[in-house]
Amino acid sequence: MPNPSTGELLNIGVVFVDSAGVNHVRMLDYFDRLKCLYNSKFANEAKFLVDVTKEALLAHVELPASNVVLSEQKFASGESPEKVIGELYSATVPLGASRRAERIADARPIAVSTDSVREVVLNELKRISGFKADRIINSEPTMQVVDGDRVYYLDIPLQTFSAMGTIVSTQSQSLGRAELSLHRADTDLQIARKVYQRDALFMYVVRSRVAENLDRFDSLLDEFTWKFSKMGVRMKSYSDAELVAPDIMEDMPV
Repeated sequence: MPNPSTGELLNIGVVFVDSAGVNHVRMLDYFDRLKCLYNSKFANEAKFLVDVTKEALLAHVELPASNVVLSEQKFASGESPEKVIGELYSATVPLGASRRAERIADARPIAVSTDSVREVVLNELKRISGFKADRIINSEPTMQVVDGDRVYYLDIPLQTFSAMGTIVSTQSQSLGRAELSLHRADTDLQIARKVYQRDALFMYVVRSRVAENLDRFDSLLDEFTWKFSKMGVRMKSYSDAELVAPDIMEDMPV
């Protein structure tokens, strides 16, 4: 419920309680549409609320906020809890349909490299932030780290006094190559944090909008978002490179 005073409701997920009383939960994991409906700040707040609501439902504890409500219970059955929850989610959470809609909208393959995506993101960042962009975008394409008589290079395009960030595209990659790209980006961020003593790390991932294994890509990104959060990296995924710049400004203020 975005605004309790207006009575506006958004369905952010579904819960299926099996015969043993176990909650099976699927929550909204795609927030680009909320950015279009409202703004980036609202979408980020919604993501946090969705995460804590899911944890509360799985733990059978009180919901975390007064503007998160459950509908009245209804009967559902199927071959398995996973199949039931999947069918309910597809039928009742329109905000979650965007990824599949993108696949249907255009059957042509989209192949955009990380360099191309970064150019789009950084140009948009310069457009909306003006001179502040120079205080976020690294002047050199790579950061040099001297260790003894060797010089190593880290791929960190974004850096402020308190944060560092990177931009990765998985649009033209297979699942295996996408996973490798994410691991490499995380490794550079972790090393850079130790060398430069920055507290906040961000990874902005522009994912494929059209792919044969789109659902598997989504699952991979969801998994890495959780794993990286445990390592202190906030990973955010997008369907469009131009949506990244506003989040960079919010995450890395100067």
